[in-house]
Formats: sequence, structure tokens, C-alpha cells
Amino acid sequence: MREQQRSGRHEDFSALVRQRYEYDVVRALLQLADRRASQIESPEAPDPLPLRPFRYHFPYTDEDGAPSYRPVQEAALEHADEPTLALRSETGSGKTAASLLWAREQVRNQRARRAIIALPTRFTASSLAADTETHVTSGLYHSSAWQHLSDADRLFERLSMARQFLYPLTVTTIDQVLACLTGRREEDHLRFANLAHSALIIDECDFYDDVVQANIETMMSVLRELEVPVLVMSATLPDEHLSVYFPGRDDPPSPLDTTTADTTVEIASIHGVGEFDQDEEGADIDWLIDTARDASRLIVYANTVDRAAAYYRLLARHRDDLVLYHSRFTEPHKADKERAIRSMLGDGGSDGVAVMTQIGEMSLNVSAPVMVSELCPIDRLAQRTGRLSRFTDTDGTLHLIRPLGDGTLYPAPYGTLPPGEGWQASDALLQTDEELQEGQRLTKLDLKERTNAVYNEPLSFSDQAERNQEALRQEFRQHWLIRPQTTQDEDETDTARWQSRIIGPQVEVFVSEDHVQDQYEGYRAYQQATTQYAVSVPSYRYDQYSDRFVTQEVEVGTDNIEQVVALTEPSPYDQDTGLVFSQDTD
Repeated sequence: MREQQRSGRHEDFSALVRQRYEYDVVRALLQLADRRASQIESPEAPDPLPLRPFRYHFPYTDEDGAPSYRPVQEAALEHADEPTLALRSETGSGKTAASLLWAREQVRNQRARRAIIALPTRFTASSLAADTETHVTSGLYHSSAWQHLSDADRLFERLSMARQFLYPLTVTTIDQVLACLTGRREEDHLRFANLAHSALIIDECDFYDDVVQANIETMMSVLRELEVPVLVMSATLPDEHLSVYFPGRDDPPSPLDTTTADTTVEIASIHGVGEFDQDEEGADIDWLIDTARDASRLIVYANTVDRAAAYYRLLARHRDDLVLYHSRFTEPHKADKERAIRSMLGDGGSDGVAVMTQIGEMSLNVSAPVMVSELCPIDRLAQRTGRLSRFTDTDGTLHLIRPLGDGTLYPAPYGTLPPGEGWQASDALLQTDEELQEGQRLTKLDLKERTNAVYNEPLSFSDQAERNQEALRQEFRQHWLIRPQTTQDEDETDTARWQSRIIGPQVEVFVSEDHVQDQYEGYRAYQQATTQYAVSVPSYRYDQYSDRFVTQEVEVGTDNIEQVVALTEPSPYDQDTGLVFSQDTD
């Protein structure tokens, strides 16, 4: 009986997907025709930006001028006719070029008209867009994409095209793709129609985050019904999680695997490190100082902003060529940090030390022979160690830190934080802790196998993930034709009942009262100011340091009042360390 009910619900949802597609295609064409015709007829407006087909010229050739494909690229071409392809290959193996070759085949065979690359974070999307723009006409879209395109001609028109998935290649976040399923904005219906005629590339995912995986499962059910070709690629795609990408199949195929064991990562040491005073160096942290002194290039990964700042302040006494990078910088300063890190640790760089959080795990083409990393789930560690000796065939050295709080493993952010309780570590983090030992030498094949060992059971969604997944399905059902009366910002990915990923409550904070204007011309100007001068602060930090903030009203447009939060003077924010709450800022 239950099986029949599930089958009936599936048939109903499938019919609804097809029905929405039929309406949204007409809806999208009417929108495009109306907007572009109005622009052409306006004597003061420039002609609309052209809608170009997807074209990709593979840039790597042998001495005879023939394409020189790497194994992962050959594999993508050989299996390009599969409706959904799961591809696993180590970092630095050429997966991005492989995905563009795969997309080219989808367009050539009339299975798609354009391509979309969906990445897990804004940072990875911005970085990949910069890497691909010389080989294919592409557009970047996420909530702060304008900062990376600030010098572009007709900026907002270009952003609009990317937001609507109209470029030959759109580089965006998985959150933006998921959001178009909700149908809450008129533009979501235009995006949905364009998604239906695209080839979708999902580049890496947070396998430890079951909320994201549950959302992707729903999206894949929709895309399967629309026959959208999908390429899922990762350095550490767990076999047991493939059911998310092949919904409805009891026997999902194994990923196409081109991982090699060409280099080795040696876990040279494992240290437990709790809170420390960077002004009072102790024996338990001397090894880190010695490592920083001896290594011409060094990457340090911390799991939280506060711990990253502590390492930075410790090492700043011993190295001048040092950069700290985390999420609590303004967007312009993030761009500055990325450039500085690439100039030091990129191919042919000047050498130096980068201290980063998860923001620098993926799509950052930098390398160092030595790395210090706090313990994280094995798939995240594989991404981090992909920056070890990236430009050479030499082995890399890894020093592992077990972050401690009150003498026990401090798991944040890899776990849950129940109200009124301390952090509870995820199973993936605890199993990774058991898997890794000092003195181990791990190849990329070893990391892949250990990832499968950690994620060795079919993905079981938590109650929270299932409720959120059902909320997404309800959004799809209720808004397939008629939008809700509530308005939503064009950059917003979450709704009142559904989230693309579960992130604790955040407060947008201007880093200085001096950056807050009494009046803004309109919401676009207000949004630009927020992106340029504000950072996101967890609500619990806002409550903890409430005396550091001031709230004031500003006028946006005509008769619209918004409340903004700013840091009081003297502001604890600076360009070197960003916004860090610690004893030093009290």
C-alpha cells in the first residue's frame, strides 16, 4: 500500500514538472521578447546583449596540433552520451576542461543549448569563472558577483543575463540553481525554462551536509523528468552517496574514476591544539612556528575564523609574507586576499604563507610543499591536500591539528549545535579522526578509498533534512504557475520555510559607522553598499558582543526605511584580519 502511495506521489510530481515546463517555456519567451523589444525600441537604450551559442575550443594540443587530452577528459568524451554522468578524479587532474568538453558534446548533439556550472560556494564560483573566461563566453552570478565584474561594461545587464542562465556558460552556486525551483519570483520561471534547456555540471558538493544533498536529490528528480543532462564531478565522490544523483534507481552506477596514485601525502605529525595566547609562545605550538620559519611556502587551514586569526597573529611575528583569508572580510577585501594568495602561492609565485578557512579549499589554483590543517571530514581533507605540491610531481608534507576545546575535540563547524548544548561532532569527522594516524603516507587513491570507508552507508537524511526537502517540494507544487504575494530579493536563495542549506541566523553588519549613509537612491544602491562595506556575523556573536554594534535607520529610495547594523568606533574590523571577535578586540 505504501509503495503504491509513493508511486502515485511520484507520478503526480512528474506530471507537475512537465506541466510547469510547458507553461514556463512560453512564459520565458514572452518575457524575453517583451524586454528585448522594449530595449530595441527605446532611442536612448543600447541594443540588448547578444544571446550566443555555447562554443568551447579545447586549448591544449600536442606538437602536431592535435588535442592533447588527459585521462579525465578522454573519459568525459567517451561517456558523454549518458544522461547523468558521475565523474571522480583527483584535484588538479583537469576536471574543469573535461566538463566543458562534455558540455560541448551535449550542445553538439542537441541535448542542450547552453551550460551551467554549479559550485558549492560564491568563492569557488568566482574563482572558476576567472579560470574559464578566456576559453568560453561565460557569465558569473551570485549575490556578490558584481564585485568581481565592477569594471565590466553594462554591469547590471550582464548580471541579469547570468542570473537568468542566458549565457553560453553560466557559473553560479548550487544554491542559485536550487532556488529557481521555488517559483517565488517571476524570474524563477524564466530561469527554470533556461535550466531545462541547459547541461548542468555540479562541481563538488558538501557530502557531509545532508540538507544540501536532500535538496539536490529533489532537483535531480526534476531534471530527470526534463531530460536535462547532468555531470557530477568530484575528487572524492562517495560510492554510497550516488543514489542522490540517480533518484528512483536501486542500483546507481559506480562513478567513472580516473584517480591515480602519482603523488603521496605524508602525515608528518598530529598535534592537539587548544586555545592559546599568541603573545605567549609555548612548547605545544613551537612546532608550528618552526614549520613556518623553515617552509618557503606554507598553507594553513583552520576550521573557524577565530582559530585562523589566532594562527595568523602567532605567525605574523615570524613571517612578513603572510595573508589571512576567511569569510568575514568585505567583498572588495576578499578579492584583494585572493589576488595576494595567488601572487604568492600560484605557479611561479613569490612564496609566502596563507592562513585560510574552508573558503580556500576549492578552485584556488595555488600550491605549497608543506601544509598544516585542522582535522576535517576526509572529503574536505582531500580537497585541502590537493593544494600540496600541485605544480610538481613531488610528495607533500601534512601536519594535522586536532582542534581542542576544554581538552576534547572541538568539531565546529563539522557537526551540530543543539540549543543550549555544545558542539556535537558529525560521524564523518569522528570516523576521519579514527582513520588518520601519524606517519601514514596517503596517495590520492588512498584518500578516495578512505572517503568511501567513512561514507560507507547509503545516505540517510536527518529529520531536519527531510523536513526541508519536503518544504522544497511544497514550494514547487504551490508556485508552479502563480507566484506568492510576498516579495523576495533577486539574490535571496531561501524562503520562509525552505533553505538551500542550513546556516545559523546571520546579521549583516557594516564594518564601520562611517560607511553608512543616511539615504540611498534605491535598493540597488543600498545593496551595493551592503556588499561593499558589510560582513555577515553569526547571531550568537551579535548577542555576545552586543555593545560592539549600533542600529540606525536609513532611507532607501522614497519613503522606504531600513534598519542597518554597524560596528561602533573604534571598529574591530581591519583589512589584515577582517572581523574577529576575541579578547584583543574587547
